[in-house]
Order: sequence, then structure tokens, then C-alpha cells
Amino acid sequence: MSPVGGPHGQVTMKLDQQLANYTDSHPDWVGYGTDTAFTMSMSTGNWRCPDAALVRRDRFGGANTPNGPVPFPPDIAFEVLSPNDTQADVQSKRQDYYENDVIQVWLDPQRKTAEVISPNHPAQHFRGDQVLTLPELPDFRLDLGALFSI
Repeated sequence: MSPVGGPHGQVTMKLDQQLANYTDSHPDWVGYGTDTAFTMSMSTGNWRCPDAALVRRDRFGGANTPNGPVPFPPDIAFEVLSPNDTQADVQSKRQDYYENDVIQVWLDPQRKTAEVISPNHPAQHFRGDQVLTLPELPDFRLDLGALFSI
């Protein structure tokens, strides 16, 4: 993982806080932070470490979260863009997530925008003054104005 700038870290911290609040009130979801590796595909063994992620608890089959990399992709990956992200790196992540049916939430602190890419519906774009919702997450509301107020 490459070092990131201040705005990226601030947005990621605010995002983690909102996701922790969500999982506290919705125990059927498990949240993960930046350093968690997810196995994207058993055939390639690629790992991805999104800035934050959510996984339905029932995917663990009643077991605890395993030590080491999570053996499957997240249900939802949150990525915070940084000025040093290359287009090739972002495209590679998008492709891995797409091939593994991961809902992607891309947050851009510079432009104060968000993009949701889902295998279940067309891409959605949000401005910084809007509230991001995901049909797959009951009661989830990500206030982009608060998130980007750094």
C-alpha cells in the first residue's frame, strides 16, 4: 500500500466511522478497514485491500472472521481516490471488482463526487451535496457533504 495524503486519510477515517455505526445497528453486516486483504478469485488468487469494505455476515457460514486474508471478495468495496492513483491502477481494481460481482463505491475527495458501480443496476453518480444510498444496504445513508467536509 502506498502512502496517501491528508485528505485521503481524513475521508477514509470519516467513512470508517459511518460504516462502523452502520454495522453496529445492522449486525448482519461486517465492516473492514484499509489493511484487510480479500481474495478476489480462487483461480487467480489476486488480493485487493479496499479502503473500506462490507461483507454479509452469513457468508462466513457461522464461523468467525478468518485470520489472514478473507477467502472471498467483499460484497461492497469502498475506494477513496488519491491524486497519486494511476488510471491503470484504478482500472485494474475496477476490473477485479467487476469480475467478482463486488459493488464498488468510488469516492473522489478532490472533486467531491462519488460513483457506485453495481452488478445489479446501472452506475450511479453523486455530488458532494447529496446522500449516497445503496439498495443492497437497508437504511444506509452516506452524507457526502459531511464526508467531504475536510
